[in-house]
Amino acid sequence: MKKIVLVGGGGHCKVIIDIIRSTAEYEIIGITDKNNIGQEVLGVPIIGDDEILEELKNKGVDYAFICVGAIDNIQKRWKIYNKLKEIGFKMPILIHKDAIVSRYALIEEGTCVMPGAIVNSCAYIGKNCIINTSSVIEHDCVIEANTHVSPKAVLGGEVKIGENSHIGMGSTIIQGIRIGNNVTIGAGAVVINDIPDNSVAVGVPAKVVRTKQL
Repeated sequence: MKKIVLVGGGGHCKVIIDIIRSTAEYEIIGITDKNNIGQEVLGVPIIGDDEILEELKNKGVDYAFICVGAIDNIQKRWKIYNKLKEIGFKMPILIHKDAIVSRYALIEEGTCVMPGAIVNSCAYIGKNCIINTSSVIEHDCVIEANTHVSPKAVLGGEVKIGENSHIGMGSTIIQGIRIGNNVTIGAGAVVINDIPDNSVAVGVPAKVVRTKQL
């Protein structure tokens, strides 16, 4: 069984542990988190902070997975991803047994697909994404790296979402819409027009309410 270390011991970690245990492919050797060292998450010990990751890799732990949630942490997740790649870890694709993923979809490393999510044919999902519980990714959608699609969000066919974006809980994006990079779509929004880079859009229909300062 392949050995894997989890990075981040918060609530999102619980779902990742559940997915990994449902696959019976990986042995979780522990969690790294600067908080609560010595405690457990669903029976998995927090064994140290991120400073031990390189030591774990040298001891034969080849796989790692990011368990830091995406809300307010999009850029942090990307920094962790790059650090893990520099150390030399492999990052699997994790798909819960109760998700529905087309054999014709393409999903990149480090991405997780949560219970009840649907990813339909010819969809593309980039690296280090979260496709959260009961979300719907319709045919021919493109979701670029390090993007979070929240629970019960629905993307119509041929939607494109740029990298480092957050699609809020229960939002709807109609078919063919383009969402830029570093965009936040508010919970419950209905997106019927394209949204430019670095925007925050909310409401029904969704409107840009501010531009993010980089």
